[in-house]
Amino acid sequence: MADESLADLIPAGPGLTLVTGPNGSGKSTVARARAARGAGAPRVSAGSEQGVYVAQLAADDGNFKQGADTSSTVGELLGEAGRRHPLFAAFRLEPLWARGYRRLSTGEARKALLLRAVLRAPSLLVLDDPFDGLDHAARAELARAILAAAERLPVVVAGAFESGALPFAPESVREVVAIAERRTIFRGTAQAYLDRGPGGGRRRPAPPVETGSWYEAPDPSVPLVRLVGGRVAYGDQVVFDGLDFTVWPGGHTLIEGPNGSGKTTLLEMITGDHPQGYSNELHLFGRRRGSGETVWEIKKKVGLVSARLHRDYRVGGSVEEVLLSGLYDSIGVYQQPEPSHRARARAWLDWLELGLAPTTAFRELSFGQQRLVLIARAAIKVPPLVVMDEPTSGLDPDNRARALDLVDSLCNQTKATVLMVTHRPDERAFWQERIGAAMLSLPRPRSG
Repeated sequence: MADESLADLIPAGPGLTLVTGPNGSGKSTVARARAARGAGAPRVSAGSEQGVYVAQLAADDGNFKQGADTSSTVGELLGEAGRRHPLFAAFRLEPLWARGYRRLSTGEARKALLLRAVLRAPSLLVLDDPFDGLDHAARAELARAILAAAERLPVVVAGAFESGALPFAPESVREVVAIAERRTIFRGTAQAYLDRGPGGGRRRPAPPVETGSWYEAPDPSVPLVRLVGGRVAYGDQVVFDGLDFTVWPGGHTLIEGPNGSGKTTLLEMITGDHPQGYSNELHLFGRRRGSGETVWEIKKKVGLVSARLHRDYRVGGSVEEVLLSGLYDSIGVYQQPEPSHRARARAWLDWLELGLAPTTAFRELSFGQQRLVLIARAAIKVPPLVVMDEPTSGLDPDNRARALDLVDSLCNQTKATVLMVTHRPDERAFWQERIGAAMLSLPRPRSG
C-alpha cells in the first residue's frame, strides 16, 4: 500500500487514532502525509523540534554571547495566550517563561512546542512519539490534554506502542492502525489490539563489545568524574545546587528525575558541552575543568548518545560514516578510515540488524533507525565513559531491548563505565534487576 493510501486510513472527524509499528515501518510517513493533507495541521515530532532549534541557531549565528543564550524565550514562543492556557500550569512552564529555547531540556522543549501547536486551534493535530522525553507526571498531563483535544478535532498519535500496552484507556481511542513495511497489518479497536498481546521476543545477537576498547583500563584510584557542590542556574531559576557526584571506574550510574531537574545539564557538563562546567569544581578524568584541557581531550574518552547529538547530527553521510565518526569524535568523517576501522563499523552495523547497506544515507532513515545507529556510534570504541541520555527514545520494543542488551554488555566488562538517563519505569527496573549499580535521583528545580 502506497504512503498516500496509508494516509487515507486516518478519519477526518473528531477522535483519537493511534498509528503504530516498528522502527522503519512507515508510521511517521503516515503522520507526515496526513498532516500535509490537513490545512493548517501542525505536526509535532522530533523533526519539528529540530527545525525550531535550527531556526533559533541561525537567528544568532549559533554563538553564545558571554555564555548567554540569545534564542527566543518560552514566553516569546507562547505569548500571553499560552500563559493563560490550562496546559501551561499543568506542564509547569512558568519557571521557564524567560528561558531561551536552546537551553530547554528535551522534555521542556517538547511541552512548550506541544502547547504552541494546541494554541493554533488546528483542524487536525498530528503528534509523532509525543511521550518521549517526558517524566511520568508530564506524560499523564499530556495524555489528558490529547484526549480533551480529540473531543473537538481529529488527533493522530504515532508511536511504537506495544501490543500489550497503550498510553490511553482503550475506550478513549477510536482506532488503532498497525503498520509494518509500509503496509497495514492491523486496523481495529484499541481493545482488539490489546487482545493480540505482546509480540514474542526473539533471540538477538550479542553486541560486538568484544571487538575491544581503544583504551587501557582506567586507573581505579582516579575518579572519572568528580563534581563538588555543583550549581547551575539561569538567573533566579536554579537547576541544581550543592550537588556532589563522583563516578569511579566501573561505577555505572542511572540518573533519574523530573523534567528540568538537570539530568541533561549534568551530562553536558561531563561531556564538556555546558559553559557552567568552568564555574564549578568539576574534575574529569583526573583534571579540573578549565585547567588547560581542550573539549576534544574530554570527548576522546567519551562515547555519547543524546537528543542534542541526534539533533546536531545534520551533516550528510552514510550509515557507515556515522559509525566511523564515533571512532574519531567528530560529526562527519574527515579522514581516510583504515580497513580495521571499517571492519569494526560493519560489525556494529550487522548487530543492529536493520538490513541496511553501509552506503545507505543516514538522513534517509527513520528517527528510530537513526537513534539505533547513534547508540552503536557511542559504544563503537568502548571508551572509558559511555554517556547515554534517554538512549531508547523513539525505539520500538524490540530495538529498546537491543539497546538495553548493549547497556548490560558494557556494564559487564572492565574498560567502559556507563552513565544513563531514563524516565521509563521499565528501564529503571531493568537497571535494578540486571545491572544492580548506583542510581542518582535529582529533585525538581527551585527558584531563587
